[in-house]
Amino acid sequence: MSVGSPLIYRPSFAQRTMAVLLFAGSWLVGVRALAQILERLPVLRASLKVAEAAGEPTWSFWIAIVAAFGAVVAGSLLLLATLLGLLLVEGSQVLVDEMGLSVEHNALPASLARKLGAGRLLWKRISRLERSGPFFVLRGGGEPGHTGPKDPTLRFLMVDHLERLILTVLERSPNLRHED
Repeated sequence: MSVGSPLIYRPSFAQRTMAVLLFAGSWLVGVRALAQILERLPVLRASLKVAEAAGEPTWSFWIAIVAAFGAVVAGSLLLLATLLGLLLVEGSQVLVDEMGLSVEHNALPASLARKLGAGRLLWKRISRLERSGPFFVLRGGGEPGHTGPKDPTLRFLMVDHLERLILTVLERSPNLRHED
């Protein structure tokens, strides 16, 4: 491999399509659930007024209303999580060259991308390769006696030819420690 031609690992078409379908499905389910709740809200309100007029306890109606809005909030958070996952899959790429490895999350703002694992590590600085939840994680700090800025922790979700990328990291990183 020459110095001027880095290998680029990106998610495959199937992986990107699956992420888009997951996000679209989550969005459609969330919109439909919100529409059903708003549709049934007048019925719940009328039932609440009838129960109050009859002197019946209304705590079960309030629990139903709070649970419905709690479900909307939880669904919104899940929708945001799937959107973040979609952006991580669509905009992520791993560049491998003679000097090291870099992870880019192009679809995210720079500060958020750095927090989610974008950055660059030299081969001799890679100290650990591990799996953390859905992410593959590369940690820095592999060269003993190094002083300077703290190494970033690189994270990526999935890329095409992942096995080849992991084997390349294992071959080229002299200070890599890994645990089963």
